[in-house]
Amino acid sequence: MRKSILTLIACVALAAAQGQGIRKQEAKEFFAHQHYAEALSALSSDPALVKTDPEARFLLAVCHYQLNHLNEAENILQGLARQDKAPYPECWLYLGKIYHAMHQFGKAADYYKEYLRHARPSHPNRQMIWDDIRRCANGMEWQYRQTEVAVENMGPAVNTENDEFAPIVSPNFSNKLYFSSIRKGNIGGSRNNNGLPDSRLGHYASDMFSCEAQGGSNWGQVKAMHYLLNSPQHEVLLDFNSDGSALYYFKGNAPETGQIYVDTFRKMEQRSLSTDPFIGPISPRIGDGTPYFANDTLLYFSSRRPGGYGGLDLYYATYSDGKWTAPKNLGPVVNTPYDETTPFLARDGRTLYFSSNHPYRSLGGLDVLKTVYNASAKRWTEPENLGLPVNSAGDDAYFRIGKDGFTAYFSSSRKDGYGLRDLYLAYFQNFLPEMELPATYQFSSSIGPKIEVEESISQSQKDLASEPLAPSGAEGPEEAPVAAANRFAPLYFGQEEEGLSPDDELQLKQIAEDLKAFPGLQLAITAFCTEPQSLSKRLFSGVKKAELAADYLMQQGVDGNAIFMRSVDAGDASLKKGHYGLEFSFLKPQEFPAETLLPSLESGLAPAVPGHNSHRNLLYKVQVFSLSGPYKGSLIEQYPDAMVEKSPNLAYYRYTLGAFSTFAEAEAFRQKLIGAGQKSAFVASYIYGIRADRAIARKYILQFPDLQNFTN
Repeated sequence: MRKSILTLIACVALAAAQGQGIRKQEAKEFFAHQHYAEALSALSSDPALVKTDPEARFLLAVCHYQLNHLNEAENILQGLARQDKAPYPECWLYLGKIYHAMHQFGKAADYYKEYLRHARPSHPNRQMIWDDIRRCANGMEWQYRQTEVAVENMGPAVNTENDEFAPIVSPNFSNKLYFSSIRKGNIGGSRNNNGLPDSRLGHYASDMFSCEAQGGSNWGQVKAMHYLLNSPQHEVLLDFNSDGSALYYFKGNAPETGQIYVDTFRKMEQRSLSTDPFIGPISPRIGDGTPYFANDTLLYFSSRRPGGYGGLDLYYATYSDGKWTAPKNLGPVVNTPYDETTPFLARDGRTLYFSSNHPYRSLGGLDVLKTVYNASAKRWTEPENLGLPVNSAGDDAYFRIGKDGFTAYFSSSRKDGYGLRDLYLAYFQNFLPEMELPATYQFSSSIGPKIEVEESISQSQKDLASEPLAPSGAEGPEEAPVAAANRFAPLYFGQEEEGLSPDDELQLKQIAEDLKAFPGLQLAITAFCTEPQSLSKRLFSGVKKAELAADYLMQQGVDGNAIFMRSVDAGDASLKKGHYGLEFSFLKPQEFPAETLLPSLESGLAPAVPGHNSHRNLLYKVQVFSLSGPYKGSLIEQYPDAMVEKSPNLAYYRYTLGAFSTFAEAEAFRQKLIGAGQKSAFVASYIYGIRADRAIARKYILQFPDLQNFTN
């Protein structure tokens, strides 16, 4: 009887051991295919296996690390490392990685050194670890630098537990972003390395997506690009041309076997099964990638092609006389034996951002760097690391600055994210002057083409990348009809929470009809607030009232690009009624006859605040901030004529000061602000109440000769 019991116990133990062996092998199979969540699930399903098997426990810790569960991974690894005889030197390696990811650089370096003491002298990881120790030394030094930038994750509405990367701002809408992602649900499903369906061990290919900002910095509304672009292969959005009428993207089964294509948004019946190949100087088959097209005539990209300095190098090529030149290496100041990738050229034509993992330039993996081309010396400046919090212990790359000059977008594999790589926003406190569009900048022919950098996106241009074009037969408008004289009186509100009345909605419907009837017509909504509260609060409350009207207009089908909102200080004036007033004025397209439309302020209707500075047909102000919400400092209380402005398709509120009739006066005020510490202050012009960049301002020089000083 006792023998039978022992036999039974032995059989049960053997079956349990066999079961544990099967689960461990299953976990190792998932682990080898980088399915860490599935490997973690297999290991966690048998606590006895993890408790008795050091290898299983180590695999469990690494799965937690790969899934960004740093505390869980640290606890397991510390337990393994405290044993009299630690089973794996890699315990110290991953403890170093964990503390590195936490930006505890000194502690990370200690664990890296402990790993080197236990690893064999011939171990291939030794040089890699010395590089990481050097990066930790950089981190210990750079973490105390003062920073004027804040970074935030774009959130779970955009990012997933998978991989999001390569963000590109829409060339037409500042509140729309494109990106690529390898995520569940992508076209083609999960496939193995041979391209065959494999739901268990396979991986999804990358597809292209868009998302939009709704209400400040809340990003969401993620949409996959249409089926004529995404496919079962990898698609990665690379860039747009300057006016947004064409996009460049990669398509292929693997990075080294694919091709770059150009899509020009042709109508459905004009399409073939594939779009046009890009005829240019780069090819993924020889290691080229991450291109950036500057003004359609200058191309920067990274490449592993022979003849470089090692790893990925940055190259450029220029377009003239209908063809691209042969690519040229940017040279040893920029390139190193390590990787340099994801270039972005600022609007000044000479400030280049890129990412590098050189251990003397990085505090983690790939870090974002900045270099400036010195035309007189004909060389690039020594690249400068942007520091924390833009850079991290992960890979930070695909850095691109929005046209507002305050906001940048990038991807990062830092361990506080949702998945492998996430999309992040960087908010700079001060305007980045390299993003100010010069009237003309001649880029040195020794490093690039002679190009004129101009604003080429019209305010009313449609964003073509969201959907295929309309069916055939859709034609443009015929000759524009003649508009009636403007007849819109101000709207008044009693309190901050008050919404639109039926009479308000009726007037806004009439405004919407005019805006839709006259393409190119632009509306300025000027808000006044006389509530007894701080100036910054009054200004922000006013612009929120303007947004209420703008939202209603867009519900009626008005393009957000046709609306401009501003909130100004009413001073000692009192409104006709209530504490809030909204005025409506228009900027007509120049091609309209002079008698077609008059600004509403000339229509004979009484404005909400007569004689206000904002009523000037030409006005200069100085921008000091661009924020995703209200300003909470005291600066705008210290200077006159503060204003908050907003466009529906811009996710940020711009804060400006001063009100001047001439550019010289505005420039003198800007210098005063710079002397007071506002180093990135810059002059902005307003024509009939609507902000005008230099390209638009040039069109009005005959009407306002002083604009010549602004455009120059």
